[in-house]
Amino acid sequence: MGFVSKIVALITLLLSMLVPVTHATCRKSSPNYIYAGDSYAAPLNFGKINMTTTYLQPVGSILGSIIVPPSSYSYNGGNADSILWVCDEADLPNIYFLAATNGDEPFGGHVETGLQDGLSGVYATWWKYIGLKQTMSGVVLSRYWQKIPITSYEKLNGKINIRLRDIPPLEAVLYRISQLPNFSRGSYCNTAMIVSGSYSSGKTANGATISCNQPSAYIQLSGDKTVTFSGINRDYEGEDSNVNFSFWTANGIIYGLNTSNTTLTNTPTCVARNATPLVNFAPISKTELENGSKVPAVFNVEIECSDSMISGTGTNQTAIGFQVSDGAYQAASNLGFVSSTNGSVSYLLSDEYGINSDIATGVAIKLYNAASNKEMVFLNQFGIAGGGEAAGWYPVLQGTPYLVGSCFGLYLVSTTL
Repeated sequence: MGFVSKIVALITLLLSMLVPVTHATCRKSSPNYIYAGDSYAAPLNFGKINMTTTYLQPVGSILGSIIVPPSSYSYNGGNADSILWVCDEADLPNIYFLAATNGDEPFGGHVETGLQDGLSGVYATWWKYIGLKQTMSGVVLSRYWQKIPITSYEKLNGKINIRLRDIPPLEAVLYRISQLPNFSRGSYCNTAMIVSGSYSSGKTANGATISCNQPSAYIQLSGDKTVTFSGINRDYEGEDSNVNFSFWTANGIIYGLNTSNTTLTNTPTCVARNATPLVNFAPISKTELENGSKVPAVFNVEIECSDSMISGTGTNQTAIGFQVSDGAYQAASNLGFVSSTNGSVSYLLSDEYGINSDIATGVAIKLYNAASNKEMVFLNQFGIAGGGEAAGWYPVLQGTPYLVGSCFGLYLVSTTL
C-alpha cells in the first residue's frame, strides 16, 4: 500500500507540473479609439505666449501653464467615455500606464535643456530658448518610461474597461531657458529653430516660414510580465523612449504642441512685480449677508512695463487677468458660476467650498474695477490668452494706475483693482 501511495502521489505531482500557468489578458476595445500618430496629438493649447527682454522675463520665467484633460485627444470619433482597453479584473494589481516624452525628437523631448538653469524635467521645444515641462499624476515626464498608476476604471462582468476619461490630465509648463539643444541624433523637423509663430507655421530668425509635426509626450498601457497583451505591443518601465517605442502607434495616446493653437510673439509687454499679499475683509454678520450687504477690500498690483507696451486686449496688446485655482474652479463649476461661452468664473469660492464643513457657504468674492466700479470676472483654470474682458482679460492699465518711476525705457506702474 505504501508503494502504491507513493506512485499515486508522484503521478499527481507530475500532472500538476503539466498544468499551464494562466495569464490575465488585456486587449484594445472594439471599435478602436487608439492611434498615436503625430496628427492626432491632444493639443497643448497655451494660446498666444510672448517672450520679451530678459530684464522683464529672466531665465526661469514661466511663459505659460495649462492643464490638458484626456478628452482633448480624439481618434475615430472617440470621447471621454470611449473604452480604450479591456482587461481582466484580476489584472489590476499588475497593470499601469507608462508615460514619457517624445525621446527620439530633439524638439519633442530628447534634450533636457533646462538643467543648465536648475530646471529639471524641462525639455527643448522648437522655439529658441523655450523649454517644456510635462507632469502627470505628480510624475515629471522624461525620456525614460515611468509608471503612472491606474486609479479610475469601469468594472463590468469580471472585466475592467479603461476609458479615455481614466487617463490622468497632463500639466504642461513653458519656461524661458538659456540654452539651445545640443543633440547628436537627427530631427524630423527643420533644425533651424523658430523665434516666433507656431509649430505649423513658424518663423526663423531670417524670416523663413517652416513647420514641425513632432509631438511632445506619449502614454501607453503596460504591466508586469504576468499580463498578456493580445494584439498590442508595449514598452517597459525604465526604457529610453529614444530607442524604445514598441507601443507606437497602436497602444497609446499622444500630446503635442504640433497640433496646438500655441503661437509665440515678441511684443513689448509688462510683468507683475508685487501684489498685495493678503486681502483682509472686515467682519460681517450672517444677517447682513442675508440682506445683501457687501464688504469691500482693495488690493494693488505693481507692474513693470516696457515704455512701448500698448495696454489692451487686442492683438499685440498687454492685458491682466486674475486666475482662480483648480479647486475654486471646480467649486464654481458645481454651482453654475462658470460661463459656458468662454469659461470665465463669476465668483471666487474656497477650494473646499461645500466639502469642508468649517468653511462658510453662501459667501463668495466678486471682483470690481476700483476706478469705474465695473464688475470683472476671473480667468478659468486654463487661463488661455484671448476672449477679451468676457473671458477675464482686462487692459493692464485699466484700473487706477499711477507712475511710480521710469528708467532705461521701462515704466513701473501701480494699479488698484
